[in-house]
Amino acid sequence: MSQPKPPPPPPVPVEEVLDPISADLRGLLEAADFKSMTIGQIETHLKSRGYALLVLFLAAPFPIPNIPGLSTPFGIAIMMIGFAFLTRRRPLLPDFILKKEVEYPTLLRVIPFVARFMERLERYMKPRYKMLVGGPINKSFIGLAITSGGLFLALPLPIPLTNGPPALSIIFLVVGMLCRDGLVVVLGYILGIFSWVYLWLWVKFGYFLWPWFQEFWEYIKSWF
Repeated sequence: MSQPKPPPPPPVPVEEVLDPISADLRGLLEAADFKSMTIGQIETHLKSRGYALLVLFLAAPFPIPNIPGLSTPFGIAIMMIGFAFLTRRRPLLPDFILKKEVEYPTLLRVIPFVARFMERLERYMKPRYKMLVGGPINKSFIGLAITSGGLFLALPLPIPLTNGPPALSIIFLVVGMLCRDGLVVVLGYILGIFSWVYLWLWVKFGYFLWPWFQEFWEYIKSWF
């Protein structure tokens, strides 16, 4: 009498495959067609990813030097979308934000920069520690952190190197949320906390730090 065949092994779960965010961002240049775009037009183009990708685009110019005129409106927009994530409602941006134009030369500087950054980041990203990303409570925490970063970026601070950390915090939070990577979300939280600590240090000790920073900055410029 033949022995019964053993049951087949359980199927190996297939790893989630996510469309690259960098490709969505590069598509903005094609949509622009060498013309300026309003925030409303950019929102419409990126709607397949929801408002999270719009936040990523709005945060992208801040680490890039010499892109004036975007700090306050972009910071306000990020803050409002983050608050909508926090309260789990659909973001509603005012007309003065939606009608704000981004010139094509600015798009040409920002989009390739952030797309290259995303391409490098996407090599190491994968769905992991999803207990830090999934669920309404985590989305509210991420929304709170994005709101905090947007408020920071909207402030007209005459303090050097203040835009980079909160902008990168927002980028990591959004990318971690989109790609369901809890490790990247934690990095976003850490950068957000560092941003406010850095601001507190300048408020507390700026009188002593400013001369040192000026000397350090002159030393850096002497390299070029």
